[in-house]
Amino acid sequence: MKACFKFFCVMCFVLLFASTLVFAGSEEKEEKGEVVLATVIRTIDNPYHVRWNTGGEEFAKSIGYPHELVTCGGSSEKQNNDIKALVARTGGNVVFNIDPNESPDCVPIAKALEDAGVYFFTWWNKPPELNVMDYPHWVGHSAFSGVDAGYYGATELFKTFKTPNKGKIVAIQGRLANQIAIDLFDGLKKALAENPGVELVAEQSAHWKRTEAFEIVSSMLVAHPDIDGVWLANDHMAMGAIEALRAAGLAGKVKVCGFNGNPEFIDAIIKGEAAATTFTDSYYQGGIGLSLCLAAKEGKIDVESLPKEKRVWYSKPVYVNAENAEQVKAEYMDNLPEYDWNDWFGLWAGGMD
Repeated sequence: MKACFKFFCVMCFVLLFASTLVFAGSEEKEEKGEVVLATVIRTIDNPYHVRWNTGGEEFAKSIGYPHELVTCGGSSEKQNNDIKALVARTGGNVVFNIDPNESPDCVPIAKALEDAGVYFFTWWNKPPELNVMDYPHWVGHSAFSGVDAGYYGATELFKTFKTPNKGKIVAIQGRLANQIAIDLFDGLKKALAENPGVELVAEQSAHWKRTEAFEIVSSMLVAHPDIDGVWLANDHMAMGAIEALRAAGLAGKVKVCGFNGNPEFIDAIIKGEAAATTFTDSYYQGGIGLSLCLAAKEGKIDVESLPKEKRVWYSKPVYVNAENAEQVKAEYMDNLPEYDWNDWFGLWAGGMD
């Protein structure tokens, strides 16, 4: 009996000691916390955003931090609500790398995250009048020059016509409220102004969607069977256009151009079905945006001391056509490039007005 009682007392002491250690450990972990690295993009239906998410995951893995993917499926309301929900769930111990669904969404996103004291970085979409410098927790905003990319794709496309720089084209735009869609189309208009022999006979938005682009281009081919090329605001839609051209027996005869540098589209350039694209490495975007925000949160970057050209800036793209498509595929598609995630401005290409 006494032996049993003694054993019971010893076990109680052991359990009490063990529970104290567990509590102390969980308390220490809670106090220390782990910053959640959040990737906020529209969808992972698009290879471009799949690669973006991979960049975020790889950066998080390299430093042992948790990573979360937040997708909105094209709904601005869902994107804004999900951002706020993640801030609440983490107690603000989170940083965000964001592709805003639409340019106007930057306003409520910036206000909500600034009020919460949460660092964030944005890409592509931002109203021109919204000043990043007014928000101490808005680490920065970057994009690849849409005007230059839209112009490059168009001029390369025009070269593929039976009579170079003379012919008819149709154009498929992205979401009309996206700043990058506006810039890309401005690039096309610049190319058209320099090439009066090229006529834009029809244009329409496919909202960045491949299936919509397929349907629209299929209809355009009925109305305009004599076109010489198709200009598109991204590669995802451009693949839809290629499918429509294949169905009409015109693939390779009527070429397309795109933007983003998706692997499938690079293959289409190699096959001779596409003319050109501008490769914007979303893998780099996915990692470097989170790295910048984490550096700001950990005090490695003093955001407010950064000059304007390092808060709002262009990143360097890779222009792709038939001459270098295989090389780009080998360097960026067959293998993930190795980036120094601490070289925050390694692809900096200059400040953005």
